[in-house]
Amino acid sequence: MKFSLLGKKRETFEGVVQGHIEYDIIRKLGEGGMGAVYLAKIKGVSGFEKVVAIKTMVDQYSNDPKFAARFVEEAKLVANLIHENIVQIYQLDHVKAGYYFILEYVDGISLHDFMDFHVRAHLALPPALAVFIAARVARGLAYAHSRRDADGNLLNIVHCDVCTHNIMINTEGVPKLMDFGIAKAVNRGGMDGISGKVGFMAPEQAEKNANLTFAADIYSLGVVLFYLLSGQLTRTLKGELIEILMEVRSNSIQWDRLPQELNPELLEILRAMLAANPEERYQNTSELARDLEYYIYKDGYGPTIVTLANYMRETMPGRFGEPAGAAEVAENERTVVIEDPDEKTLVMQ
Repeated sequence: MKFSLLGKKRETFEGVVQGHIEYDIIRKLGEGGMGAVYLAKIKGVSGFEKVVAIKTMVDQYSNDPKFAARFVEEAKLVANLIHENIVQIYQLDHVKAGYYFILEYVDGISLHDFMDFHVRAHLALPPALAVFIAARVARGLAYAHSRRDADGNLLNIVHCDVCTHNIMINTEGVPKLMDFGIAKAVNRGGMDGISGKVGFMAPEQAEKNANLTFAADIYSLGVVLFYLLSGQLTRTLKGELIEILMEVRSNSIQWDRLPQELNPELLEILRAMLAANPEERYQNTSELARDLEYYIYKDGYGPTIVTLANYMRETMPGRFGEPAGAAEVAENERTVVIEDPDEKTLVMQ
């Protein structure tokens, strides 16, 4: 099956790539703000094959030097980030049709779709699993935030777009942070304007030309955890964009959306993650990960990737298994409609 990314008068991406390097394009997985993603196979000698994902630049950005530079920077920035909870980048390349890079294919489900299923089916995610997912993402962020260059200087990597769309859970129950599309090393120069998803954005991120630090990622992960625990975002995304940005800047949070029975220790962690002042949040992401892990393991036991994988199979039978009660859950999923919490994505230049 062929997909043209660059218009009828130009070569298709798939045709160019399949001739340039031994790849078989299987199907299109999705398309986001900057790039499209394809499922593919690397073809090697003696029948060697490896399933990978290929990320390309969408049509409207293919001839824009500014966006092309950002696309390349993404690959360079995260090429050496090798961590269980971060999607691995394998290779960056360029053909006539544009830039693309090869990355780890995650066989699983996005956290957005995972939670969308829960909300539609009127299911509450167990708090321990919510904290487990957040803790794993925190470990991935802590690793990225601590990276240094060859001279030992911190790269100050900031993801800038931590949200449910950019977190995957593979079939083995491993959460993985993906898409550093607007991530940056602060000491290489900032990005103009405001970028990110307003539903997950830190107050300082809503300011134009803000000098963001790792604290912005901690805040965004706090919104993710809030959503996992409550099935709702911290604020309602209604009204004009300028009104929503004002709410973000004022750190408007509807704490009553959280379950009334939420453990006070967990609420204290969440409040520290969502503090309006970056200096009042966790001073490093490793400390956050440690507190989240202590919360779920302090009694000597707690969830693991196996726990999460088994939960996915039991709760989402149409995708991961076939337990009792599947028909009832499927019926709920068909009949309940919710608002997409990630609907409002902001990219202002």
